[in-house]
Amino acid sequence: MIEFDRVSKIFPSGAGSLTALHDVNLRVAAGEFIALIGPSGCGKSTLIRLVGDLEQPSSGSLRVRGKTPRQARLDHDYGIVFQSPVLYEWRSIRKNVELPLEIMGQPGPTRRARADELLHLVGLSDFGDAYPHQLSGGMQQRAAIARALSFEPTILLMDEPFGSLDEITRERMQVELLTIWDGGPQRTTVIFVTHSIPEAVFLADRVAVMSPRPGRIVQLVTIDLPRPRSFETREDPRFFALVSEVRARLREE
Repeated sequence: MIEFDRVSKIFPSGAGSLTALHDVNLRVAAGEFIALIGPSGCGKSTLIRLVGDLEQPSSGSLRVRGKTPRQARLDHDYGIVFQSPVLYEWRSIRKNVELPLEIMGQPGPTRRARADELLHLVGLSDFGDAYPHQLSGGMQQRAAIARALSFEPTILLMDEPFGSLDEITRERMQVELLTIWDGGPQRTTVIFVTHSIPEAVFLADRVAVMSPRPGRIVQLVTIDLPRPRSFETREDPRFFALVSEVRARLREE
């Protein structure tokens, strides 16, 4: 689904340059949930911005569904969820979810039906007519996820979407995200950026451990916890063992 082949990204920096990513190699399978973890400034967000065509590689090859990232963007192959929900305050929650479909020119009844379907999926059926300021942070983030899924992308890019939430809300949102991910006709491919080791282990099929800048993927840890996962998963001895393994890999770097 997504293929990085020796991808590097260099940014201009004053009179010199800053290498954010160096020789990144990664293959992400269809329907896989990959978590990226590493120290601050290691290029995690830059990596998914490359997939989303928000930045361009300086060298190497990056293919998304066999296409360039630009073509994948034009074909609406992915949705993006940022740390902030970025909802429009003057639009209702339903209208926020409809926005990508509106931009794509879909008719009103089709947009509303799809928005209502997704609001039900994320547990916001009773809040379609509410406005963002009337919702909690967790509810706003669910609305942002619904919006990203509105046009049925095959790939979902998530850049620390729960980073600003309190711990209790964050754990609940992790469970809800996996319920949404499992709830469709087919699993969306997800790349998820996080600074939280337990979050990465709880959510992912594999955790990609990145080195300090310039960022490289130095370890891929397979998470063999059974699915579906629940609050009880966090009490499983295997969960603690995997958290310890990922933490050890980070320390090595």
